[in-house]
Amino acid sequence: MATQFNPVICMSYLAHTALWKVPRFPLANHGAEVLTIEHSIAADAPMTAAVLAALDVPTVLLANSVGDDTSGTEVQGWLQRHGVTITANVRAGTVTPQVVVVADDHGSRTWFPYLPGVVDGLAALDLSPIKRASFVYIDCYQLIETPAVRAIQAARTAGVPLLVNLGGSPLSDAVATAVHDYPRLVVQTNVDDAAYQDAPQRAAELRSATKAEWVVVTAGAGGAVAVNQAQWMIAPAFQANARHTHCAGAAFSGGLLYGLLHGWPMSDSLSLGCASGALRCERAHREPMPSLGELHAFIGSRERISVI
Repeated sequence: MATQFNPVICMSYLAHTALWKVPRFPLANHGAEVLTIEHSIAADAPMTAAVLAALDVPTVLLANSVGDDTSGTEVQGWLQRHGVTITANVRAGTVTPQVVVVADDHGSRTWFPYLPGVVDGLAALDLSPIKRASFVYIDCYQLIETPAVRAIQAARTAGVPLLVNLGGSPLSDAVATAVHDYPRLVVQTNVDDAAYQDAPQRAAELRSATKAEWVVVTAGAGGAVAVNQAQWMIAPAFQANARHTHCAGAAFSGGLLYGLLHGWPMSDSLSLGCASGALRCERAHREPMPSLGELHAFIGSRERISVI
């Protein structure tokens, strides 16, 4: 019989996302042909929730409302297809937030968020679902820092384990203060693939600043590193035929959270996270999130790359 958990609460902004592929980023005042356009979702928390839902973990997404426009309809359809429960409603006349992500064949990836009303919407969220959470996941990007800190405070009051995702943003004074000495805290962030050698130092700095139980830093194809008070762990990446990298870190978070929720050793949780991120990059955006069986099969059949 599967273990029953209270929901994992995931909090971040919600936006429709267009993914543009170009051969190479152009010089200033020049153009580049768009080769493909695909559609997905942002930010990381909605994707993390979808990964967990595919692993039969109940999740609730706390996010801003979307509009009744075409983009809002697509966002609602995406959440429904992936079994993500959301507390926000569709608001007539509201413009759905948008993100355009542009990637080229040489590893560059840049995004352009248009997020009208998002901060105010997140600031007004009903955070009461956090009281019955089994785990809380919060995106702590700079642009939504104030509502993220409010959610951290609610999780601390509820005494719930917490994963804070910095998403590459620096650790601000406000977030550092909110999470300092938080029991059962995991801090996750990332460095660029090319900067994989910086991952251990980044992990050490965040561990010193937050006193987190674990700090995890991902480096794409470079793998991941985790540090706590007593030990370091390196999780090599899996060999993968990547089609894209959109929300790879969020897929990693979903696998990591699954292991932590089930009381797995950190080494096994990291391995599942790496597999989840890699398989996310291999699958087209329209394809479903992998099941636990698919992730275990992936782990058993792929070689790993030891880089960090």
